[in-house]
Amino acid sequence: MKGLRRQYTDILKGRARAGDVASLLQHGLRWVGTALGPRRAHGSKARPVFGPALGTLLVTYRCDLRCRVCDLPARAAARRRAGDTELDTEAMRAVLRDMKAIGTAGVGFTGGEPMLREDILELLAYANRLGLHAHLNTDGFRVAEQAEALLATGVRSINISLDGPTPEIHDTARRRQGSFETVLGAFRALRDARGKRAEPHLTAVTVLTASNVHRAGEVVRVAVDAGADRVGVIPVHDFGQGEETPEAAEVLAALEDLKQLHGEGLVDNSTGYLDLLPRAFRGEPSPLFCYAPYASVVVDCYGDVYPCFPLMERKKPAGRIPLAALWRSPAYAAVRDELASCTACLWNCHTELNLVLPQGRLAPRAPGTELAS
Repeated sequence: MKGLRRQYTDILKGRARAGDVASLLQHGLRWVGTALGPRRAHGSKARPVFGPALGTLLVTYRCDLRCRVCDLPARAAARRRAGDTELDTEAMRAVLRDMKAIGTAGVGFTGGEPMLREDILELLAYANRLGLHAHLNTDGFRVAEQAEALLATGVRSINISLDGPTPEIHDTARRRQGSFETVLGAFRALRDARGKRAEPHLTAVTVLTASNVHRAGEVVRVAVDAGADRVGVIPVHDFGQGEETPEAAEVLAALEDLKQLHGEGLVDNSTGYLDLLPRAFRGEPSPLFCYAPYASVVVDCYGDVYPCFPLMERKKPAGRIPLAALWRSPAYAAVRDELASCTACLWNCHTELNLVLPQGRLAPRAPGTELAS
């Protein structure tokens, strides 16, 4: 293990500063319980020892951008044409209550663009009242004008996408002129609204592609200058958009820059995750056993439930809400069994958890399940 993702250490340090010993003990028990989950899985009667550390609520597929690496807005349009409607506020609240009931530690609100939902502030505040660690992923639009209201919800951390150090690179990736300045303005507004408070933690997230990997270090400096606490990176995963593969030398140079910036406290990823970047860009399978079916759950705005984010991208749900019943069901246990050898991705949130959980005999010995199969 090569360190912890800084978003995880933020949580632990915050609990320690607050003197919340009970919460720290619970996190320790969750680690043990998650580690034991796959070892006690024996068919349809197996149950996870703990609920997921990470819940994701994809509150809408709608978005104000048309990014090169994402097809969710097109999916939203297709669902509307099919007559499907997004879960309303009360249905979303019910999902959050179920996340709490199954023992979820925190929930990330994402999309699409979650700020397009008129009830997003209400949902963030509700998650906070339930005792869930509420996190927001956004493209930055509608953030600056609602910075104070966002912080009033009790949101604990906010990620904003930033895919380049210049308007030319970022706006091209996001396919909207002015997006770069909007992101920087969002960070400035949030930092001003936060003042001297420790939270919410502010992170810029960069999807590394052939178009920007050679400028990764510059992205970090630009984001931090604008008000971000740090930057996290994820290598682009090809979910059908046909992204080009960057040159190996560019990836290695970016890795060197990111590790140096990590030493300055400016990079969110663990060094263990950074070391996997060349492997990801070569298209090689993950070398890790994946705990995602035990450590995470994703619910989308139509009520479909997925064991991990990449399976949401591949439109392969494990079932539908209500979540609590499904999480404990034989059908979900069968999905966990089916995914036991999956090595298909290096998605950041799942891989960072895998890196701090025991591997040993569980680690894959050969390429495993392909998500596209």
